[in-house]
Amino acid sequence: MRNKIFVSLFAVLLLALAIANIAAPKKEFSDNENRSLASFPKLTVESLKDGSFTSDFATYLADHFVLRDWWVSVKAVAEEATGKTSNNGVFKGKDGYLLDSFDEESAAGFLANCQSVKEFIAFTKETYGIDTKTIIAPTATQILSQKLPPFAVTADGNALLDEAAKELDGFINLTPVMESHKDEYIYYRTDHHWTNLGAYYAYTEYKKACGEQAEPFAYWECETVSDSFFGTTYSRYGLFDGRNADTVSAPSGKVLGNMTVTNSKGEVSSSIYFPEKATGKDKYLYFLGGNDSLVTVDTQAQNGKTLLLIKDSYANSFLPYLIGDYQKILLVDMRYYMGVIPDLIAENGVTDILILYNLKSFAEDTYIQYINFTE
Repeated sequence: MRNKIFVSLFAVLLLALAIANIAAPKKEFSDNENRSLASFPKLTVESLKDGSFTSDFATYLADHFVLRDWWVSVKAVAEEATGKTSNNGVFKGKDGYLLDSFDEESAAGFLANCQSVKEFIAFTKETYGIDTKTIIAPTATQILSQKLPPFAVTADGNALLDEAAKELDGFINLTPVMESHKDEYIYYRTDHHWTNLGAYYAYTEYKKACGEQAEPFAYWECETVSDSFFGTTYSRYGLFDGRNADTVSAPSGKVLGNMTVTNSKGEVSSSIYFPEKATGKDKYLYFLGGNDSLVTVDTQAQNGKTLLLIKDSYANSFLPYLIGDYQKILLVDMRYYMGVIPDLIAENGVTDILILYNLKSFAEDTYIQYINFTE
């Protein structure tokens, strides 16, 4: 009798879940996970034969399961209870920090990419007389190692950057300055990027390498853009508790002055800031609106200097500090750019080149090699 009651209750529960899944409104995008959700797969004879419909349908059900965010959070809590130090490649650290893991597998491509950059530096020096500078920014996992959980295993970022310093002329090692400010808010707690303040400290080192001195931080009159930012590591870790929100700030647009910004589609705007993005999920998109293959910024500076900035998204919040230093800035993301870099240099009269990546994305990038292509 008890077995029958249990089976009946279980069947009712399954039926209720099935009805709830069918009736629940379907979303195209998960704000918490910061990704698009699977759409209902197209049913065809071919998709049934090759099994793709079944696989895609299972993904669709998982993405649209009722109370999905709650279940994902339960999974994260369960992972913690078992003693795991990370979830989906993210460490849960002290003081609310969620830190991107960076292991030996992630670091595997570092030396090959260094070689590509080394060849590019030699080429630009010989061909254009330009002394290319390179910043490979240490990540929060490296600088804030004191916040990592016990027994967290990471690659030796310091050793990799020391190797880069040996191999690359014009390499700017940020580790000392970032470590000296590690008790300040230089990295977001819930995102893998550095904060506006972290980007400023990097800029001061860049100016030193250029033989110049940066304006003090107060000069930039930084303004708060949002105080409710939950970034990529928050989305991946999966514990959607709404705690430890980050604050996004940026140099005042009044300080930066007028400019003309042209994206790869030819669309023109008057700012590198996108205020509408500050109301969305990924508030870091406030800087440049995201990543594009080629963005051209024409500033008020009348000094004849043109900077080619080959970069990842760490450069997006670094860019505001450069506005007064160059008359033109070309931002290239090698993941999307299909042109020839030497042609871009020649056609735009580039006078300065900066390569700026964070350590993890530099090591994992498979497109950096293309900076050496000449046709």
